[in-house]
Order: sequence, then C-alpha cells, then structure tokens
Amino acid sequence: MQDIKNWGGVEISQEALDLMKKTYPEMVGHIKIWNGPAEEVINGFRDNAFDLVFTMAVLEHIHSDSEFLFPEIVRITKRYLITIENEKGISWRHFPRNYKRVFEPLGMKQIEEFNCKEIKDFGLNSWVRVFTK
Repeated sequence: MQDIKNWGGVEISQEALDLMKKTYPEMVGHIKIWNGPAEEVINGFRDNAFDLVFTMAVLEHIHSDSEFLFPEIVRITKRYLITIENEKGISWRHFPRNYKRVFEPLGMKQIEEFNCKEIKDFGLNSWVRVFTK
C-alpha cells in the first residue's frame, strides 16, 4: 500500500464506508474519504486539487438541479478526468448525458472514448471517456 499517496474519494453512504473499513482496513489508513453528498463536499476542495478525478456510475445519478457540480469537477481537476457512466439509461434515478458534451465546453478536452458493450455488467449505454485539461 506504500504506492498510494494522496488518494481520496467522496462517498455519500456511511454504510459503504463502514464496509470498506471492515473489508480493506489497510487501504483505509492510506486514503482520505469525505462522507457526504458531492454537492456539499466539493466546495471544500481547492482549485486543481487532484491530478486525476475518476467517476464510475456516479454522474449518471446527478439530478439536473445539481449540474453545478460539473464545472466544480473541472475546477478541482488538475490534469485528467476519467468518467465511466451510463449515458443513455433513463429511470427515476438516472439522468442520461453525453459527458463529452458536458465537459468539453467547460475546458476539458476528450482524448479517448470507448463503449463498454463488451464488458460484463456495463452494457451498450455505458461509455469510458478520458479528458485532459
């Protein structure tokens, strides 16, 4: 675990954090986890705080009322942003978006994309996108 330095994450679920602490106790000692909604936590991060920001199946659940998060994600990203998100699924808890169309106007440049259709449990509607500042 000595290779992990300055890693962190945001998790809304205290139950998930408790399970992580129980399952991966050594890892938890090397990372910082902020517990709470991203809408509240993100304001505490300085500009360019993280070399890499990674999301997986998170942004697809951001309600349109909270789209102010997207420029905030760009603000805290120093170099790379990687998203793995369902961009077409619609439900009461999914808000589909094309993340290239979201992040490029905010100053990110997409440098890679691929569809997750070949990856088990992801399906045709999920995309990996890699952006740089």
